[in-house]
Amino acid sequence: MNFDISLDLYKIFVTIVDTGSISGAARKLFITQPAVSMAVKQLEERLGKPLFARSPRGVKPTAEGLVMYDYLCRAFGLIDAAEKKYTEMAELKKGEVRIGAGDTIMRRYLLPYIEKYLEINPAINFKITNRTTFGTVSLLKTAQVDIGFVNLPFEEDLSLEVTECVKIRDCVIGGSKYAHLCKKGITFPDFKNLNLMLLERDSNSRRAQDRFASLNGYMLSPSIELGSSDLLTDCVKINLGVAVVTKEFTDIDGVSVFEIPIKPEFPERAVGMIKLKGVGLSYAAGSFAAFTQTKL
Repeated sequence: MNFDISLDLYKIFVTIVDTGSISGAARKLFITQPAVSMAVKQLEERLGKPLFARSPRGVKPTAEGLVMYDYLCRAFGLIDAAEKKYTEMAELKKGEVRIGAGDTIMRRYLLPYIEKYLEINPAINFKITNRTTFGTVSLLKTAQVDIGFVNLPFEEDLSLEVTECVKIRDCVIGGSKYAHLCKKGITFPDFKNLNLMLLERDSNSRRAQDRFASLNGYMLSPSIELGSSDLLTDCVKINLGVAVVTKEFTDIDGVSVFEIPIKPEFPERAVGMIKLKGVGLSYAAGSFAAFTQTKL
């Protein structure tokens, strides 16, 4: 049965019970006494049972009225709790940000933002899932994360909203054994005489590298394929070979790691933030998403 009764009528009823009189409820709610009486009449008519027993000394709730009062107090308590929780989240006193991102993006780009954000909003929790670009897209589409940070470009997807965060460019690095190549540089055909190390084929960065090499008439054929740029850099430091990595996310110190110029240069790419198009973010997730668009 649907009584279609407004919360205002229920609020007046509860206030009458709390104050013990119609006049007391009128004073507390800042409305007229006739308005309170009319509200009680409407409520009783719609419910079909009297809520109060009238006497010269005032009104007292009936047995049915007491049951109604008990449930309504709990209901209004839940509404109050919901409003407080909403306010806490809106003011970033509580909340959670669920992020999907690759290993290198997480370590080299996102961690500094998370650190600074938590200094401002220490009550916010982060849930982070480490995936490749394509794994992050899958997490987003299955609602397991709020936002993702990925290597661009990737195939256009009309269900996603993409925001560019930072420009990046791939480069070639080598250890001390290959330092002599820093002056003269290399071309793609020179890779056949070098021990080439690349990211695994399922990474979006690797696909971009393969695509650019193919456009220049060369197929990259690495002897070592690894899951992260940091591992590639570690291998470079012990002179296992040369590697293609993201320049902005690599510590090129000129002592154990050297940049080796290559012609033509790899094209500029970007790290992007992705979210589902048309799906709103929580206050915490939206706030962090906006924060990543600022400069630290």
